[in-house]
Parts: sequence; structure tokens; C-alpha cells
Amino acid sequence: MFSGNGKIIGEDRNTESKTVTFFCLDASTGKPLWRNKTFGEQWWIGLDAVAEDRLYLHGYKKPDMPEHKHIIAVDIRTGDVLWKNSECTFLAIQSPYVYGYKDLFERRSYFRIDDRTGEILEELTELPESVGENLQYERTDFSFSDAVTEADGDVWTAASAMEEFQSAESIVTEKYTLLNVYSRNTPPVEGLKNTLTIIDSSTNKKVYSDVLNESTPYPVPDSFFMDGKRVYYIKERKTFVALNLP
Repeated sequence: MFSGNGKIIGEDRNTESKTVTFFCLDASTGKPLWRNKTFGEQWWIGLDAVAEDRLYLHGYKKPDMPEHKHIIAVDIRTGDVLWKNSECTFLAIQSPYVYGYKDLFERRSYFRIDDRTGEILEELTELPESVGENLQYERTDFSFSDAVTEADGDVWTAASAMEEFQSAESIVTEKYTLLNVYSRNTPPVEGLKNTLTIIDSSTNKKVYSDVLNESTPYPVPDSFFMDGKRVYYIKERKTFVALNLP
């Protein structure tokens, strides 16, 4: 989850131990501002929103159920909990308020909450017109890849020429072609090999290459994306990588 002020917030889940910790990085350097943070619940907790210098997390009404419950507000700079509200579910932000709700029998009640303290200030029968229920409280203005087909000409030629080619996706910029190719592994290795290659369009030469996954059972959409002139991807599900494309 990317904030609007240069922070990256993430969760690191261990599916075997059913534990999760959270971290925050400086997007320009990759330096952790904080990491290995927990917020009470060991597994049934997740990211809701990031706005200005606040991170909001949620719990769940019941384990194994997708319905959210509770609001936890965290200082994005330190990872410290600012407040918790156990009565409401997060819905929207309109500074200096957070809006939450409770689902009651055959109706939903809304609440205006002080964003500094978590205190419920007012119960509402409906949201103010200026408050949207479905707004995205994180950055979403990234460039994502498109599937490569024969209609893509030279990009398709470059991708399909790779050994054991199965499928590919790409982002084409003014100077570079970013090509993410899935190729069949040679038995006894199972699955697909996922390789990201960057090609200089003016010379048609490869200038960068990295294996994102040595063996994946199927192609994973959006395994890399761009933020301006920066490229992001996760290597072997463990390492978060950023490239300065120029």
C-alpha cells in the first residue's frame, strides 16, 4: 500500500505459523522506517487505508469470515498505535473525521469519529453527501502491464523467441520495453519460470534481467508495475525490488 507522501506500507504473512507483521519503507530509498510491528491480533488483521500520516487497520468479525470490524489508527512515521475503536468498522476519511459504521438488524448506522482520538462524536442515519463510501485511500496511479499478443509485433517476437515460451506481459515506455515472460521449466523441475527483462528499444539490446520466480504453478498478473520512472517487483515472494529505470 503506497501513501501519497512517499511511504510504502506492507504486511509480511507467515502462513505456516499464522502470524503477520507490518512494515513501512521510504519509497525513495527502501530504508525501513519501522518493521516487525504487530498490533494486538496475530493473524486476523489487515490494511484498510493510508492517508497523510495515518495508517488504518481492521480486524475481522469472525475468523475465516471476510467481514471487517474495529479500527486501529497508526502513526505512519513511527508505527505507534494512536488509538483503537472496537465499536465501528472503517468506512471513509474526511479530515478531521473518520467515518465508521455498524450493521444492525435491517439497517446500518454511521458514526463520525475524531481522527485524533478515535472517540465517537456523532451517530448518523446516513453519510454526508461529501463523503464517498468507495474511495481508495492509497495511491493507485501506477502503470501496469498488458498481456502480449501477436498483434504487438516486435514485443511478441522478442517474447516468443525465448526458450519454452508460454505467455508474457509488457509495459512499453518511450525508451524501454519491460517484458515479463513465463516459460515452461524442463522436467523434473515443475511449473513456470518467470523472468523480467528490460530491452532498450533504440538498440534492441537487453539492459537488465532478473528471475522473479524460478518455479510458479501459473502466471501471476501484475507481478511488476511502474511508478513514474521506477519499476517495482517481488523476487521469489521474499524480496521487494525497486529499479530506477533511467
